[in-house]
Amino acid sequence: MSKSVMKQVIDHFSESPLSQWRIDHKKLWMEYLETGKLPFTFNELHTTIQEIVNQPENRPLGEKLLSLHKKNNFTLKEDKTPYRPEEALERFIVVSNEDNFFNQVPVGGGKESIDIVVRNSNDSVEFIELKPWNSADSPLYALIEELKNLIEYRVIVEKQIKVIDNPWKVDISLLAPKEYYQNFFLIDKSNNTIARNISRTTDLVNNLSLEFNTNIAIFSLALTDDSFKQVCSQIYDHQGLTGQQIASVNEDDAISTLNRANWAELASSKKI
Repeated sequence: MSKSVMKQVIDHFSESPLSQWRIDHKKLWMEYLETGKLPFTFNELHTTIQEIVNQPENRPLGEKLLSLHKKNNFTLKEDKTPYRPEEALERFIVVSNEDNFFNQVPVGGGKESIDIVVRNSNDSVEFIELKPWNSADSPLYALIEELKNLIEYRVIVEKQIKVIDNPWKVDISLLAPKEYYQNFFLIDKSNNTIARNISRTTDLVNNLSLEFNTNIAIFSLALTDDSFKQVCSQIYDHQGLTGQQIASVNEDDAISTLNRANWAELASSKKI
């Protein structure tokens, strides 16, 4: 079985003399916050993703590439909690926002999809990478995932893998609950931002933004893990589920704290 594009990118930088930690290790994120150093230059990252995605065996494929749709089903376990918290949270975000929110948009082929796409106009969209409360993926890893999606989109357009009449201008965002950012030292236990680390993160998104020619933002959600589990438990009971089963959500299940107006911006690049 071939490696995913992300795995190939991670492996490419795994033996960098600039750090003993891999891109997928939390300690690299902590090291970056402390020193500002990364195991690659921004141009090296861009070139590497571009080269890996452009390899014939890695190029996006499939008839459903970039198909905008909404998925509202997710699995609840017998204890009434989500089987995959990120999947469940994503479904609730889509139903808690306007009709221009879509999820699980195919971009690479196989299981490679963009978590959420917001279509702002015919030629302007936002790709959102979503992380749940207890994700092991650092903000750096998440941003690289998004940039990989961006490059895959651009390859689709450049290689005419799918005919697109109005190519999109793509902005990218990272979205996660506050507890996620507490785990990665951008927010403290009192829910206050950690200024020094936010500044370092802003430097990161500015540099990535310039290199990849895209706007980048990082947002937090106020919804706690416990509150979300309560909502899922109510869904389980309301839909009369038993055992482990598929649940569905619709606009009536919207959660106000997940509405775009209630996202808190932690860092963003200068607009380009």
